[in-house]
Amino acid sequence: MVTSTPVVVTDDGSGAHLCFSNATFGGGVPDPLLCDDVALAGWDWDRHGGAPAADRGVRAGTYELVGTFDGATFTVEEASPPDPSPDDWDFEIPCPTPTGGWRVPDPNRVTQDDYLRASALAQELDGFAMAAVSTPDGSPGPRDPANTVLSVYVAGDPAAAEAAVREVWGGMLCVTGVERSAEELEEIQMRLVRLDLPGVTEVGGNLDNEMELAVFHDDGSIQRWADREFGDGVVVVESNLQPASAPR
Repeated sequence: MVTSTPVVVTDDGSGAHLCFSNATFGGGVPDPLLCDDVALAGWDWDRHGGAPAADRGVRAGTYELVGTFDGATFTVEEASPPDPSPDDWDFEIPCPTPTGGWRVPDPNRVTQDDYLRASALAQELDGFAMAAVSTPDGSPGPRDPANTVLSVYVAGDPAAAEAAVREVWGGMLCVTGVERSAEELEEIQMRLVRLDLPGVTEVGGNLDNEMELAVFHDDGSIQRWADREFGDGVVVVESNLQPASAPR
């Protein structure tokens, strides 16, 4: 098995353990530093860890691992520092490119204040799901409102939503319909959080209007449960541990 996202290893002298929950939710090394989500076998700090930082007598480092997992213990075969390269930006404007390309319909209503008003109004729309900004080619959102495509996702009526946003926004606009509103996704998210499922590292919505449930390991049983509980395609389970031959 191979970790598809980096994990934290900690050791207070009693043996190395792998941490996923606190490290992920906290955005890095956990606090308190020591965690014991999964025991590690075959770990050697000199071989795998070099000289990790020490804090309050606890050694810790972040790694990508290859090994085997029996449900309680991960046996390490290989360990390496995480890939420092950032995640690729992966966004596609959900509307077709207008004939003649993306253009600003009303240059008199495309200031930063106009954009802020449009963003605030969008969040009050019936069935609002999410909003995103990008350049016309889908690159990360620019600072110039005149070069910004505002993409609004609604579970209500897209035509009515577009008309409402157009009252305050003269820039480039895409409004698209989705199945679930932000409120509906938040309800699903809270249900998942309250269940306190084992091995959960993150719960949140994605650009496909799904709820992503990231876990340390899923052999397929968690996904099958989620499909029965919420319906097919509503909750997508992402397993950190993947077969070593799977694409990373």
